[in-house]
Amino acid sequence: MKLITKLIIGLGSILGIIIILSTTVFYTLTEQNTSMREIVTEDHQKIVLAQKLNYETNTIAREMRELLLMDSNAEVTEKITIINEALDNQVTILDSLQQISSLNEEERSSITSIYQTRNDYNDMVQTVLSLVSTDDYIVATNYLINENEQLRRGMIEEVDLFAEQEQLLLIDRLTDSEAGYRSTITYLVILTIISLGVVTTITYSIVKNISSSINSVRKVITSVRSHPLDRLPRIEVKSKDEIGEIAIAYNNMADSLEIVTKQEKEIAESLKEENWIKSRYAEIAMKFQGIKDLNEFGTVFMTNIAQFVRATYGVIYLRGEGNTLSKISSYASDDSTIGKEKIHLGQGLVGQCAADKKLMIFDHLPGGYVSTTSGLGGAAPTSLILLPIEFDQEVVGVLELAKFEPFSQSEVRILEQLSQSSGSSIERILDHMKIEELLTESQTQSEELQTQSEELQQQQEELRLINEQLHEQFKQSDEKKQELELIKKDLEEKNRNIKLGSRYKSEFLANMSHELRTPLNSMLILSQMLAENANGNLTNKQVDHASTIYSSGQDLLDLINDILDLSKIESGKIDVFPEEVLISDIKAFVQRQFAPISTQKGIDFNIVIEPNTPAILFTDDQRLKQILKNLLSNAFKFTSDGKVELHFKKGKEADGVKVAFSVCDTGIGIDPSKQQSIFEAFYQEDGTITRKYGGTGLGLSISRELSELLGGYIEVESTEGEGSMFTLYLPDYHQQPELNESIIDEVAGTIEEETFIIDEAIEESDDKLTVEKEQGQDMTKEQLKNKTVLIVDDDMRNVFSLTAALEMQNMNVIFAENGIDAIEALSEYEEIDIVLMDIMMPEMNGYEAMQEIRKNEKWSKLPILALTAKAMKNDRDKCIKAGASDYISKPVNMEQLLSLMKVWLHK
Repeated sequence: MKLITKLIIGLGSILGIIIILSTTVFYTLTEQNTSMREIVTEDHQKIVLAQKLNYETNTIAREMRELLLMDSNAEVTEKITIINEALDNQVTILDSLQQISSLNEEERSSITSIYQTRNDYNDMVQTVLSLVSTDDYIVATNYLINENEQLRRGMIEEVDLFAEQEQLLLIDRLTDSEAGYRSTITYLVILTIISLGVVTTITYSIVKNISSSINSVRKVITSVRSHPLDRLPRIEVKSKDEIGEIAIAYNNMADSLEIVTKQEKEIAESLKEENWIKSRYAEIAMKFQGIKDLNEFGTVFMTNIAQFVRATYGVIYLRGEGNTLSKISSYASDDSTIGKEKIHLGQGLVGQCAADKKLMIFDHLPGGYVSTTSGLGGAAPTSLILLPIEFDQEVVGVLELAKFEPFSQSEVRILEQLSQSSGSSIERILDHMKIEELLTESQTQSEELQTQSEELQQQQEELRLINEQLHEQFKQSDEKKQELELIKKDLEEKNRNIKLGSRYKSEFLANMSHELRTPLNSMLILSQMLAENANGNLTNKQVDHASTIYSSGQDLLDLINDILDLSKIESGKIDVFPEEVLISDIKAFVQRQFAPISTQKGIDFNIVIEPNTPAILFTDDQRLKQILKNLLSNAFKFTSDGKVELHFKKGKEADGVKVAFSVCDTGIGIDPSKQQSIFEAFYQEDGTITRKYGGTGLGLSISRELSELLGGYIEVESTEGEGSMFTLYLPDYHQQPELNESIIDEVAGTIEEETFIIDEAIEESDDKLTVEKEQGQDMTKEQLKNKTVLIVDDDMRNVFSLTAALEMQNMNVIFAENGIDAIEALSEYEEIDIVLMDIMMPEMNGYEAMQEIRKNEKWSKLPILALTAKAMKNDRDKCIKAGASDYISKPVNMEQLLSLMKVWLHK
């Protein structure tokens, strides 16, 4: 520690004591002030709030007694207002108490108890007010007499107890404050005494330390003259102050003097050794002069180097073209047992030395590593050295030597110098050899040029003939270019025809959907009514006929939906909306969809989630459900007894599959020769199966296309007569790159513009029907009775079927043929409760009619349900935007329509 530091510590300690004493006094005064503030403000505030709470409680009790004596409604209302304000004031007071920061656990517990009692009291008050609002004064009076006084007293007692606790707490805090003041005075006296003792101790320690260090330095410096320069005495460094720095400086000076003395001796020895090395180097280098052959250079070099360092083994390698080192000479060998002929760069120690461009020395070689022989015997060397031979920072060779004793530093240094200088000698020899080789090649090339000159004259004549041929070919290429232009125009015309055909196909599908759904609407509604036989006037056979008609209509509707689905998939523009799908949600969906079917058919239906199955799959939830619905529908359709099972299991990670869904059944099975054909569009097993089971043959085709769209695939395993297993393999969905062919994009885009979103509509209808059933389950047939509905439709078949169905619900039906008639009917019949609006109508269509109706403030909240046979992608949004309350597509499901009407009539 430095002297200045010690002095600063001494003075700083005094200053520190003053600061500590001042801080302690300030802190004590602050604590006393804070304690008194809490006593004056917060503790007193708690008592005041408790008194206010009792006041509000008494106010409520008084006003309630007066309330039961009031006669006029105005006075009753005024009293109720006062009571509610007092109740609110209670809550405000309790909230203020809870927000006080100094509350302890006992206080918070008391406030919570008061809160509970106040809530009970509030419930009693609200009960009385409720009885008063129903003019039941007698019951209210009895209830007040029995409950009010007990609850009021209980609450006042709890508040008084809380106030009493606060008074005791206030007294305790005053006592603690006085005790704290006395403790602080005692602490200040003790701190002052301790501080004076510390200052005295520090001052004495600093003075003693400084005088001791100075005496130690003086003794050592005085004894220097009696010691030699290479063995000077040292001062022991006992401190890190200025005296310690003087001691360190002296010790450094002594070290420097000793080092200089040693260096003088080493330099003398080094100069002697350097002169010896230079003389030996010059002697060996003179022997390389005039050598023009690499083999001769290698022999001379190895012989002189080995003899100079007394090596018993040696070999030299030169680098050729590429990364290969070739042996050119060796020492003390028969050229067959010592050194490999060729070594690649990085191979063995020689190759590694060349690759690293570094000297390598190895002592204590293991026995058998290499052997040196003479006429009398043989022995193994113990030391090995490898040196890279460089020229212009590139390795041109490697020198390897071995001897019986380790290489000395002098030998290593001269070997390094010789290896560096030999690189230039090797390069000089190589340049000389190249010059001679080039001279020979030049003479040969001169003769070849003479021959080539004659050949060029002949080639010029050939080029002239080729030029004439190229001119003729250019004319032919120009003609072909014109032909290609014609072909291009023809292809463009075909492209336009393809797009036109695609548009016709889309228009046909749209019109077919509308034209088929319109008559289907009437047929399904009427056949369903007949099948239900609500009036009981049909025979069982007639009911079966009606059920067959309804089932056939549903099959036709399924066929329309399947064709439109397949058209959408084939367009190549079907949308995929990937999301995180819970396997448990898929299980619940399948159970909800097919449990009723299994019960109806009397077959077992099991769903199994195998261990290690991932809980979440990233894919399109709607498409996955559509595939599973198709596979399970087929399984139930072709299984008359036994069971149907759905297995969830972990997929094959090697194939990129995350989850596998297996649908197993004990149905009719599939012939092995036809297991691939079943995925073709409109395919059915055979005539017999078609007659027995029916179906469009599109379900599996759609499922396969959707699985590929999601990045997966479907496999089938089946034994005819025993059952089948269809397995859907799906990975986590990743966006697939779109096709780049412009013609395919244009055609697919044209189809996409008119493609129906049947799957979205069906899914939406299913979900909506479920919600509507839940919302409208409390509405009975009686609640539709005498309700008036306006049907707006230009097709009398729809009007007739809907009228018949709605009249069975005891509803009054009014109809209009277009939007203009609908507005007139609304103006004429004010009792209309709901409107069923068709979209495609003459004069004024449904969109225009709904917009006109909504312009009238009187009809702004009138329920309007849009009915349409179209199922375009934006059809529902367009209807809602035009003013429809809700949307339903044709053919209308009466159960869904009635549920929807009940919901909107209930609203």
